[in-house]
Amino acid sequence: MSVLIKEDYIHYLWKMKLLTLYKFTGKNDNHIEVIDVGIHNQQNSGPDFLMASIRINDVVWHGHVEIHVMASDWYKHQHHKDKSYDNVILHIVYKDDKPVVQNGILIPTVEILDGFDWVHYSNYLNFFQHRTAILCSRDLQGGYLNEYKQQQRKVFFERLERKSYVRPGTFHHDIFNKLVARVFGGNTNGDHFEALLARDTEQLKNQNNSVQFPLKINKVAPQWSILSVSELDWVRKGHRPQSNASKRLVEWQLFLKNYRIEEEIAYIGRKIDITATIMRLKSKLKGKHSNFIIDNLIINALLPYLYRCSILSTQTVDSLEWIKIYQNLPAEDNKITREWQKTGLEIKNAYESQACLEIYQQFCIRKQCLTCQVGKKILCK
Repeated sequence: MSVLIKEDYIHYLWKMKLLTLYKFTGKNDNHIEVIDVGIHNQQNSGPDFLMASIRINDVVWHGHVEIHVMASDWYKHQHHKDKSYDNVILHIVYKDDKPVVQNGILIPTVEILDGFDWVHYSNYLNFFQHRTAILCSRDLQGGYLNEYKQQQRKVFFERLERKSYVRPGTFHHDIFNKLVARVFGGNTNGDHFEALLARDTEQLKNQNNSVQFPLKINKVAPQWSILSVSELDWVRKGHRPQSNASKRLVEWQLFLKNYRIEEEIAYIGRKIDITATIMRLKSKLKGKHSNFIIDNLIINALLPYLYRCSILSTQTVDSLEWIKIYQNLPAEDNKITREWQKTGLEIKNAYESQACLEIYQQFCIRKQCLTCQVGKKILCK
């Protein structure tokens, strides 16, 4: 039956401290007590959990933990040839079918076969076999709304951080122009619009290094209308007429003629007044762009830009104020928000729509339920 076990499930048991015998005896009758499970290494090569702490008999060890279904997987995966595994202090396996020696040392191994909870594992598998885009959809209204609210607040600020990230050494207002490009490009052409901005501003930079970035894009804008859709390889399939690449390109040019971020920088340098900045943008764009575009620019470009300004200056803005600002803006209506609404979740404002978009993009489609407050609670029942 061991071939049925998923290694990710054992990762989950270790991380959540759900192993049947949390204080247990190793294969060689060593008493092993877990002090710290370590940091889950999900992105990089090397052991599964880094910087763990365990007590073997009376000695505390600090190092890494590796997890496999079968102990022999250590050799199958060629870990014995990788020096990054030399500091592994514990090997957790479903079945200990082969002793593991690394750098001349026998690695302490714990086998979990005898205490394995097959009922819990079956529930775990059933959860991931849901066919809806949101795996917890049928559970969400069944007592997990508190966990969802916790996750909502956490990812809201993670989204602001991610969207407004600026590489060290870059002028922080550059992010605004990139965010605007992505708003007009949309989900399908955002990368193309940002690449177009980067390409043409770099050309101007080579011609005149003294030209500041916000002014460069105003010089670039008139050139864009002569570029054909096929030349820029836009994604066109499935777009409505009002959102096709050619129309959005024209709207982007119109925006650049009516709104100059360099004018706002003078205000922001004196004081970050979020409400006043939003009103100035609305007044400059009213009658020239649809309410949909204006709200989109505020939610996905202006506010992330102001968030980054507040971080990089001494003008800190309280986290509750950010939430209130987004709560006073209309919720986004798209395929993902409608998917959430099918679960019975009400999305009343931009704070809630931004959070559900982030949860979907960073957790749901990646099936990272084990790192989500809702998923963890459901799977721990």
